[in-house]
Amino acid sequence: MIFGMKVRKHDIQDMLKFNPKILEFHFSDSDLNIKLETNYDQQLIVHCYEYFEQKIIDMVSLEETNQIHSQNYSLSLIQKAIDKTVELGKHFQGKPTIIVHPGGYSLNELPSEKIQKMKDMLVDAVKQLDISKVNFLLENMPPYCWFYGGRWTSNMFLESDELTQYCKKTNLKICFDLCHSQMYCNKQNLSLIDELDEVENFTTHYHLSDAEGDEGEGLQYGEGDIPFDKIIPILNKYKNKSFSIEVWKGHQHGGKGFKYFYDKLIENGMIVE
Repeated sequence: MIFGMKVRKHDIQDMLKFNPKILEFHFSDSDLNIKLETNYDQQLIVHCYEYFEQKIIDMVSLEETNQIHSQNYSLSLIQKAIDKTVELGKHFQGKPTIIVHPGGYSLNELPSEKIQKMKDMLVDAVKQLDISKVNFLLENMPPYCWFYGGRWTSNMFLESDELTQYCKKTNLKICFDLCHSQMYCNKQNLSLIDELDEVENFTTHYHLSDAEGDEGEGLQYGEGDIPFDKIIPILNKYKNKSFSIEVWKGHQHGGKGFKYFYDKLIENGMIVE
């Protein structure tokens, strides 16, 4: 697989020492003002911000609240991130990519009709964006997200069937987060191996970290439930696909956590380009 590193502007040099082929910038809303003075030999991925002005971005928001932006404003903020990705992409190789979380969040349990309404809104929401100059990847969601110090429910873009149907309707690809999927599989008693196989033809980029239960996200290699002994041989078939490591606080101390995870992948047979 093709190796990517998660970065922010201030730690690019630390992450370049790992010789990644891709730099994946994890945006916050302040990064709309970011300027780069250097050209890079890597490809660019931008991971779109989830908050803007201290409110959650949600592509299928049913209404504006004190905590969630309206759908229209959310889409306008995502478009700004797309436009910034195109601008920054001039400093990198190839067509830039942006990864976006689709939304569909709720603090309380929603009736099935509202959940279905949000799911039905997604394809039209994507069509409202100008994605002609980027590779646009939605990312699968975990069963729960943590916003404002509390647990929110993710109501959509969880199961492989929903992901593949979206891809078929839009002719777009996805970013598949194995940690998110493992947490969902734990909650629903599904197989991560089966989910990974189902989305194979629709995924171009993967996020890797371990997961425990339905809430334990971003864990270090071997600390959770992901069967890496079975996952790594599957990933090794994807020579032209890419991955980034998303271990919690992995960027600290010069990327010490990222390096540990990467070294464990290699030690256990991962083939990296």
